[in-house]
Amino acid sequence: MRANAVLIFLFFMNFLMSSCGSQKIEGKLLSRRSETTTTHDVGSSIAEILEYESIRPACDNYWAMLDENDNAIPNSNPQHLRELEVKCGKWLFLGWETSGKMPLPEILFDAIERSWPDRVGKGFEKIGFLPNPSDPAKRPLGIARSTTRYTGMPSVNVTCAACHVGQLPDGRYAIGAPNTKLHLSEFNLMSYYPLYAAMHNKDRDQLPTPVKSYYTQLERTERRRVSGGDHGIDWSNVVFHYSKLLHWLRIGPKGLPDAEFVVMPPSRDLNSWLAGRPGVFNPGAPMLTLQVQDVPNLSVPQLWGISGYESDFAAGQVAPLGQTTKYASLEKFVSSAFIYAYQDLSLIRPRHVRPLVTYLRQLEAPVSAEVLNPESVREGAHLFKQSCATCHDGRAGESTKLFAASTVGTHPSLASPRENYVATTPIAKLIDNLSQQLSAELKPQPSGIRSRRLRGLWTRTNLMIDGSVEDLPDLFCLNGKRVREESPHQDLCQSLNISEKESLSAFLKTL
Repeated sequence: MRANAVLIFLFFMNFLMSSCGSQKIEGKLLSRRSETTTTHDVGSSIAEILEYESIRPACDNYWAMLDENDNAIPNSNPQHLRELEVKCGKWLFLGWETSGKMPLPEILFDAIERSWPDRVGKGFEKIGFLPNPSDPAKRPLGIARSTTRYTGMPSVNVTCAACHVGQLPDGRYAIGAPNTKLHLSEFNLMSYYPLYAAMHNKDRDQLPTPVKSYYTQLERTERRRVSGGDHGIDWSNVVFHYSKLLHWLRIGPKGLPDAEFVVMPPSRDLNSWLAGRPGVFNPGAPMLTLQVQDVPNLSVPQLWGISGYESDFAAGQVAPLGQTTKYASLEKFVSSAFIYAYQDLSLIRPRHVRPLVTYLRQLEAPVSAEVLNPESVREGAHLFKQSCATCHDGRAGESTKLFAASTVGTHPSLASPRENYVATTPIAKLIDNLSQQLSAELKPQPSGIRSRRLRGLWTRTNLMIDGSVEDLPDLFCLNGKRVREESPHQDLCQSLNISEKESLSAFLKTL
């Protein structure tokens, strides 16, 4: 079994008293950590934070402590059960596929690395994937075995870890940090090269001109010879034509027209990937796919400070969870993600959803080692309360309300990117059909722009929903004009003096 969760968020309120490391809002003291964690999620190396030996058996041990209704068996130790639940959630986060896109046969995944070594690097490091020292197959972190139902052979897909395990500015690694170096758009485009390689010219001519140009150039640079031998040939290019065999052999899900699932994604997705850059992309999963042409891509959010309780949503204390498809709770968001990844309603049960939700809720932002001036932090907290807290009023700095795009200064189509959505590919139609069966539980909430969490903001680049602000100095124009002049919150550059900008920046680094 595998799970999935693709998560989208940003922005924070709360005021940190620098002398004690806790947050104080209008007299109410909020601990930075709500529950004791049982995992080690920040460290000096990737191996240190993966904890594979500890988490690998966790799910089997956790499920063994549940009855057939997913309740704890009698006389279970509650503390031990929760520890297993958190560790199981971490295992799901790191190792279960998360993408709703067509799985990639493993032989094709390996062929991409062999065919463009100068472009992707060893272990896909040149397009931002991190190494996974615990994977016997030496696949990068965030690539894991997937379902075989569409390919009939061992396949891989993307997990949560690809986007949401990153390196901090101080060199440490953290789970929950955005991998702002990941060029997932490039990986997605390369993943569909086998279909392009199998196309007849008349079908290629139907592709958008920029997409066709990309694949033409990719085909021209495909490496077909092995260095070091006079006649050594790397036959990986032949493997790319596997997709044509897939049509002929009709390998795929039982009872379905298999070959129909082997199609290029919609032009809007291909064009979106062409416009992508590291850390900012349209993943292409039906859950996240933007439905309008020329819509800005989304930046990867940090995952610290998630609450996502439906009771808070019902009380008007939090906005819907997610940016493109919004849900009333983290449980519903994760449940929806299971559908998009596996097209299997049997996975929508507490024993699968609860561990991932529990793990995400207890993830804690790393503390910056930078020595900050306490007076600047206090002044920044005062400025934030005075000027920012009305909108950034959530527990982690996210907004509890949805705003019009014009208010936030974001591209208007991001307020409702799935409006008038029509499934165009067979796999998207299948997923929509499954989602409709759970419409009462998973019905998306109203449209609008939600400001993301601010907790851990100091760790990242590509700020804002669309990644249009480079980093914290760029947010306040401390280095001159912004890198991308057409970006939200221009008032932070124009209405504050240097001292105020530096104070607000110092305060945000404490979150």
